[in-house]
Amino acid sequence: TLSRPSHLQSKHQVEVGGLSGAPVRDVSTECIRQVYKLTGGTIPIIGVGGVGSGHDVYEKLKAGASLVQIYSMMVYQGPGVISRIRQELAELMVQNGQRSVQDVIGLDHEDIYWT
Repeated sequence: TLSRPSHLQSKHQVEVGGLSGAPVRDVSTECIRQVYKLTGGTIPIIGVGGVGSGHDVYEKLKAGASLVQIYSMMVYQGPGVISRIRQELAELMVQNGQRSVQDVIGLDHEDIYWT
């Protein structure tokens, strides 16, 4: 994305170029939510942008992502970050009574199925 959120704190906040990672997390998740709603959850959506924790994955799945890409955190923390994120996601799912990722996908849209 080329837009710059006002909350950026980096000394590089005015540089030209795209953003990735945490600065795009919320915008990305909202885009997923809107696409899922517009399509009624009928197409697979790959959630990208700012994924750095199991909570981030959980939020993208609830918004409607079928798959989630992790990129920036792999660059900064290496492939071991996948195990940590997977464990965090599993813990969230257990806390919320979900046994499968399928149980989480689209949870933010229960109104689509019950209206």
